[in-house]
Amino acid sequence: MSSPAGWGRLTIYLDEARQWRGQSLVEEVVRRAWEGKLRGASVRRGIAGFGDAGTERRESVLALVQHLPAEIVLVDDMVILQNFLTRLDRMQAVLLATLQPVEVVDISAVASHDAHES
Repeated sequence: MSSPAGWGRLTIYLDEARQWRGQSLVEEVVRRAWEGKLRGASVRRGIAGFGDAGTERRESVLALVQHLPAEIVLVDDMVILQNFLTRLDRMQAVLLATLQPVEVVDISAVASHDAHES
């Protein structure tokens, strides 16, 4: 069973160390998604990456860990995601985001269908 047309995935790419009013920007975006009742949000933290700064730095291990790349992935209706992104734009801290249409699959329906065929 698939989702109705119009679902999307918003992916926001951030530096783990980015701050918004003294708080982690990653946590602030996820909090706003939860408060906005979006259907899903996940944070992925990477071990390597680069952004538009294009500079190579040599830092301590602690500083390196604090500047790892992070992706926030949100799934909901495309219109809801576009509105959410517009509200984030006011923060002027999100540098890169992608919005893509997706198909959401109900895994329990697929498993139930497969069980009936066995």
